[in-house]
Amino acid sequence: MKSCLKYAGLGAVLATASQAEVKINENFSFDGYAIGAGVVTEGTASKNGPEFGKSGSVYDSVYIALNGKYNDFSGKVSLFAVNPFDGAQSAQRVDALGAPILDTNGDAIFDPIDNVGVLDAYVTYKVGDLAITGGKYLGWLGFESFHSPNNAFISYGLSNYASPWATGAKVDYSGEGFSTGISVRDSQIVGGEGFFEGDGEFANDIGYEAYFLYTGVEKLTLFFGAGFEDVDDEDIGGILTTNVWASYAVSEKVSVAAEYANVEDNSKNSWLLQTSYAVSEAVSVAGRLTGFDGDKGVADGFGYGLASTYTISPNFSVKGEVTTTDFNSGESDVFSYAIQGLFRF
Repeated sequence: MKSCLKYAGLGAVLATASQAEVKINENFSFDGYAIGAGVVTEGTASKNGPEFGKSGSVYDSVYIALNGKYNDFSGKVSLFAVNPFDGAQSAQRVDALGAPILDTNGDAIFDPIDNVGVLDAYVTYKVGDLAITGGKYLGWLGFESFHSPNNAFISYGLSNYASPWATGAKVDYSGEGFSTGISVRDSQIVGGEGFFEGDGEFANDIGYEAYFLYTGVEKLTLFFGAGFEDVDDEDIGGILTTNVWASYAVSEKVSVAAEYANVEDNSKNSWLLQTSYAVSEAVSVAGRLTGFDGDKGVADGFGYGLASTYTISPNFSVKGEVTTTDFNSGESDVFSYAIQGLFRF
């Protein structure tokens, strides 16, 4: 959705538009990308790995999607493969609120996860301005896209939201200067043990999500979204997620963005401020400030960094980044620098 099309949730809708589709025939096309990165991180070991549960924050990965269209129907099936040595081959076990589950020794528990799997698998029926979708898809929440090529940075900010891949149905409506939608899925917060999926059942808890996107003012985009997980736990009852972001093109070269998010019983406040500047048609730079105000013993954090992208050709670019994250939990601050090569098709 932004200059780099970066919305995690709406990224599912807009991020795909940022890829250049290769047409097979009148009914089918495909698109995708391959990324590889070198990353050096100094600081707390537990923070060195990618945030696999939040998004596509893996340093080496391949994505390919097959898109189909026939009359008023369209669909997508996509595959995603990640480097098992990125640290993404295991995921920390958490409870319904996202808090780490520890073993009898007080150590974190990690479960193995697949390194290759299906991301999208859905069909959409469009009638007028209304689109009805069923299958497996990514939620709308989040300014930063799941797909790294659509972001100005290699890493992800600390803005906290919950909008995972899950299976269900959603309805989108597009009007003049706005769009809105509602989604009902098997999970809004807690994923399953498989590859980027919900909890796989509708009996005990259901996830709900809704959004409103406003583009009625030139160069301005406003997003308002919320999600709710009907958790099967008498002590919790339900978890509410709110997410708001805005982006504005100050000029042809400069754009700014701001985001606020909150996940009940996990983060009191989390936020992101980002600005991007197009030095030339081939080079752009971006700066980011981001923070996380944890709740119920979750550590607070503050991060800042710079990134730059050099577009060598329409299909190949190189991205570099330097970031620092400070924590108030007694852990060491984390400093990292990285370079990423990206090929898209």
